[in-house]
Amino acid sequence: MDTFGFTQKKFLSLSEKNRHRHLIAWLSSFYQKLATNRVKRAGFDYVCSQYEVILKWTNSPLPQRPHKGTRSQIEYISNAIHLHRKASGLILRDDTLLEPITFRDRAAPAVQLPDIQYQVALDGLRSLFNVGSIFRTCDAAGVRSVILGNTLGKEDPRVQKTAMGAQEWIVQEKTSDLAQTLVKKKEQGFRIIGMETVPGSVPCHEYAWPSKGVLVCGNEEYGISSHVMPVLDDIVHIPMFGKKNSLNVANAVATVIFQAIFSFTREN
Repeated sequence: MDTFGFTQKKFLSLSEKNRHRHLIAWLSSFYQKLATNRVKRAGFDYVCSQYEVILKWTNSPLPQRPHKGTRSQIEYISNAIHLHRKASGLILRDDTLLEPITFRDRAAPAVQLPDIQYQVALDGLRSLFNVGSIFRTCDAAGVRSVILGNTLGKEDPRVQKTAMGAQEWIVQEKTSDLAQTLVKKKEQGFRIIGMETVPGSVPCHEYAWPSKGVLVCGNEEYGISSHVMPVLDDIVHIPMFGKKNSLNVANAVATVIFQAIFSFTREN
């Protein structure tokens, strides 16, 4: 049974932050069962009844209990967890709700794309959470290889956290000299395409994307390094319509790589 492990007296003796943290742990454990179809309606009602009693202990407002549907039950528990995370000052992250499992992953892509030979090269990225996010984007886009120039990779837990398993099947190629590695890629027929907001760069939706390419993205602070820039064949950018002149690097990679792949597939 998913019984809350505190009496009223013991619970109210805790600090407010610790109350929220114990509720988060209890609700998160139940959420994992609920999201993997391991809870019947009676079990859900039992947890909700306990939760409502606990909220009454602290004179907190009672949320409306959903009447039917697994989705509404998941939303109810998820919203409760986020409410307590916010109240306790914890960072709000959806991926902390579930164990690192892959029950929602497909065995094969739903859409069979042509054999597009693209790679993503990371030039001196510092945020390993961005690196992990790029691994995940590459998997979603059908890109099977990432080149790491002066950048840590899948062996780092911070990369693994945001890659959420995608790092297991994305090939990583490490290099101490990214420029020279890209020169060798050229010899293999790859077009080297940088992502930068510099004079002469082409909007990514207007660029004629080749069948073989390496998309190069640079450091979050100073962009593509000076020794890599001369190797680039072309430079593209994402048009900006607000006051900021760039996106977060992981978001930028996602935008451009999908633009590249869908542009190429439309032409072929």
